[in-house]
Amino acid sequence: MARRFVLTNFLYAHRGWWSGRETPENTMAAFEAAAKLGLGMEFDIRPAADGELVVFHDQTLERMAGHPDRVEDLGSKDLQDVVIAGEHGLPTFAQLLASWPHDLPLLTEMKLDGRTDPAELGRRTGDMLLEYTGLAAAMSFSEEAVRALPQDMMRGQLIDASRKIGAAAFNDILQRALSDGMDYVAINVSDVDGIRKHVPEDYPLVTWTVRSLEEVRHAAHENVAIIFEHLDPGLVSAYAMP
Repeated sequence: MARRFVLTNFLYAHRGWWSGRETPENTMAAFEAAAKLGLGMEFDIRPAADGELVVFHDQTLERMAGHPDRVEDLGSKDLQDVVIAGEHGLPTFAQLLASWPHDLPLLTEMKLDGRTDPAELGRRTGDMLLEYTGLAAAMSFSEEAVRALPQDMMRGQLIDASRKIGAAAFNDILQRALSDGMDYVAINVSDVDGIRKHVPEDYPLVTWTVRSLEEVRHAAHENVAIIFEHLDPGLVSAYAMP
């Protein structure tokens, strides 16, 4: 089974360590770059038409591959033939797990839209992480998907920004996550300041997506783990790590 870890012991590259066409987001090139830097990683998975889990953020292939097709409408074999930025294939979750260093943590975000069944996605993700022996957790904005994961696995509840869903909805989701024993909560960087007033002092939190050193400082002040992009990892570490 995937092993637990302390969130604040690591920094997390958002969708891998990516930049432009040479290392696009959520590709094996971006994952390899993150691993070489000794970073943990956040990434996205979603089901193909045949149920195979693939690593991809968007609902459609338009932005990354120039195709209008929805990921859920194509089989995993067809998706592996999709080329991103001219030379990168679309990886499967299994390929990532087989290649990722077991001493660096993975934050697996389960993406839901279209016809995806939340509980089924949670179960399939859980089944794969039960076979993985490295450091890994799974999370989603879907409460149903997270609660379908095995309870002895490291589970996280993503909560959208309070400025988007409203303070009342934000607090309701947060309190349910605490009551249901979620191992951590992942919040937007805009909700970091003052978050410790709403959770136990030592409760694990992670924030996304940090893009400035000022945001790094705020997260470190609140003892919140950092998912970041387009910042020098050495600078982020100097500001955020003990």
